[in-house]
Amino acid sequence: MRNTINILLFLMLVVCTACSKSTEGNKNENFDFDWKFYAGEIANTENPAFNDSDWRTVNLPHDWSIEGSFSKANPSFSRGGWLPTGKVVYRKSFTVPKDQKNKRMVIYFDGAYRNSEVYLNGHLLGKRPFGYISFHYDMTQYINFGKENVITVKLDNSNQPGSRWYTGTGIYRHVKLITTDKLYIPVWGNYIVPKNVLKNEATLQIETTINNDFKKSKEFEIVTSIIDKKGIVVASKKENQSLAANDSKIYKTALKVDNPKLWNTDNPYLYAVKTELLLNNEIVYTETNSTGIRKLEYSTTEGFKLNGKVVKLKGVCLHHDGGPLGAAVYRRTIERQLEKLREMGCNAVRTAHNPFSEEFMDVCDEMGFLVMNEAFDEWEKPKEPATIQNGEKKKLLVHNYAHQFKKWADKDLTDFILRDRNHPSVIMWSIGNEIDQMRAPEGAPIGKRLVAIVHKLDYRPATNGVHGYWDPKRPNQEAAATSDIYGFNYIKQARLDQERELLPNVMAVITEHESAQSFYPRSTYLYNSAKTAWWDKLGYEKEDAFNWVEKRDIRGENGMEAWRLVKETPFLMGLFIWTGWDYLGEVIPFGWPARSSSFAPIDLAGFPKDGFYFYQSQWTDKPMVHIFPHWNLEGMEGKNVKVYGYTNGDEVELFQDGKSLGKQKNDVNKVEYQTWNVVYNPGELKAISYKNGKIIAEKIVRTAGKPSKIKIETRRTEMKANGQDLIYVECAIFDKEGNEVPTANNLLEFDIEGAATIAGVGNGDNMGLEPFKANKRTAFNGKCLVILQSTKESGSIKLTVNSKGLESSIINLKSN
Repeated sequence: MRNTINILLFLMLVVCTACSKSTEGNKNENFDFDWKFYAGEIANTENPAFNDSDWRTVNLPHDWSIEGSFSKANPSFSRGGWLPTGKVVYRKSFTVPKDQKNKRMVIYFDGAYRNSEVYLNGHLLGKRPFGYISFHYDMTQYINFGKENVITVKLDNSNQPGSRWYTGTGIYRHVKLITTDKLYIPVWGNYIVPKNVLKNEATLQIETTINNDFKKSKEFEIVTSIIDKKGIVVASKKENQSLAANDSKIYKTALKVDNPKLWNTDNPYLYAVKTELLLNNEIVYTETNSTGIRKLEYSTTEGFKLNGKVVKLKGVCLHHDGGPLGAAVYRRTIERQLEKLREMGCNAVRTAHNPFSEEFMDVCDEMGFLVMNEAFDEWEKPKEPATIQNGEKKKLLVHNYAHQFKKWADKDLTDFILRDRNHPSVIMWSIGNEIDQMRAPEGAPIGKRLVAIVHKLDYRPATNGVHGYWDPKRPNQEAAATSDIYGFNYIKQARLDQERELLPNVMAVITEHESAQSFYPRSTYLYNSAKTAWWDKLGYEKEDAFNWVEKRDIRGENGMEAWRLVKETPFLMGLFIWTGWDYLGEVIPFGWPARSSSFAPIDLAGFPKDGFYFYQSQWTDKPMVHIFPHWNLEGMEGKNVKVYGYTNGDEVELFQDGKSLGKQKNDVNKVEYQTWNVVYNPGELKAISYKNGKIIAEKIVRTAGKPSKIKIETRRTEMKANGQDLIYVECAIFDKEGNEVPTANNLLEFDIEGAATIAGVGNGDNMGLEPFKANKRTAFNGKCLVILQSTKESGSIKLTVNSKGLESSIINLKSN
């Protein structure tokens, strides 16, 4: 119990890493609630006297696009998930007491998509075109103290297609109101670097920027403390300093920690670094940042080391959306994603291809994920991805950030690194992904400039995800060589051997590669006429897409080969599969009605596919075995079916209706899977995995009967009554014997009572066009998801799931 209390106290102290401030001398207020919202263009909204009384009231994070209907008429096209985009406006009124008139006030946006213009009381505070960047403005000079103030945010996401994937539209991340004294640490003003990390001691070097907005010089004290999870101060230093009027200065200090608990993927131990500014013995400013003490090493021969130990990056690429919630992602969404990825064996994430939220970085710190933190998908030249529209393959000129890159890239990259450089989870920065200009002479100067910014601001190396530009026959590798670590996208053994011969002394990582997963949606196994019918429903010339999908079959051989390459190549740091989790938009290789990707081993609703278990067999030690397909293969009676198995045991035996079909070896040091030719008849398959002759795991798959009842599962039964917490409720359909029905598509209806609302629904079908904002959802291949969101009221919650002809299911939850 005492340990639990200590951890809770520590987490209360460390609210977030990059911009967390205590209430001693300064405030950091949640500014998410009660915004007025309008979809469309309307004049004079920045005028504080504008009447917005008939506008909708919304809370942040808010994504307007996800509320809309899927339509082929929407100009976002397949890349944007066929959802609406456009211009939107947000307004919020607030009052600042008169006694705050000597304070300084800042508005902080973690992200707003896109082309933001922010006004306070009619005054333009600033513009930021990049929809993924965090930004902030000092509002002090325009604040009406003791009176009402109106902040207006205009966003323009109308020029479409605006991205190669789904972006969302709106203020889709958190907003904070920061109040400080006039002697203060600016946003992202603390920089914490672990130095000389040894087993028995380590040093934290801390650079603190301090601003003095007073009209007189000030003499003050800086108190810096390092606090462990038990709340014990393990190191502290007090220094007397002075600062001239209207001046800014960086102050440096170093604190030694004895016998540090090192941050790693298994035990991501976090310390709190507390910085206090005292003026006339009074605390006028306090800031607390979390940090992890760890040693990072990068080698041309051994790959990546964490605390002196070689660690292979078992990584995934992720896009920023949260499936049914769109871009409006909450902390619990991130936690659930990373929990499931950890269960798959994943230890690393690449943020593809833009800055993610502060919350995402915080959760990676807390859960021990290693992050390749990526800034850009394009530089100055827009990409022209292929898409399918009305049965025709077209190239689309994407109207996105590339058009503002020349003007804004240096500022955005700087802010990106300043915000995230205190995160122990970050192990490298990526300045781009498959940049077209890397093929041309102008690529090298741009790359050098961006890498120089990285090196100026932080000690960690830069990389760049490259696909098809690493040509050993071309002597000019200047553009690629601007990065510290060579990032290879979709590289294979032969090309890697050529590269290594040409460039034997470079550090390398596979920044992106196919996953070991079919492009078919979860639990979709197609044979004969059923396969023809499935493809015919797509309603366009399907030959290219069919060949693309079938070439990868249901095992994802290319993804398996990529992991074998990493496993057997010591100098490769690891790989990041494309992708870890399905995402909205980029429906390659499909067209309408597909509205989300299907590359990943986890579907859009968070349900594992077969590829999940391949990685689990390779990336984890917990005994497991998995077989597929399911055993409801109507129409295949009496015909041969291939059954596949994944395990981390050294032998697997398959039984059909109690009869052994033989054992197969599994070399745990290699990348292997098992295959049996089985005559399909309804019944039972059972796989038993052995290690050293002993049973370690088994998996049973039975032919299910007609749908009869609904089973509900959740990872948690309680949530916080803060209006922003979530509980994900997973629903599965079973027959009367208790077997999951893998082909069920019953319509489920959700009735909620008590202190929660329905935030979204989903089922993992990448071609399902039902709305995400609803109280019902058709199950897809036996599964369905409903997401509950807390209100600000505590109390009990009752969720009832109904479906015609099925037994209802009820779960009781709580909001505290």
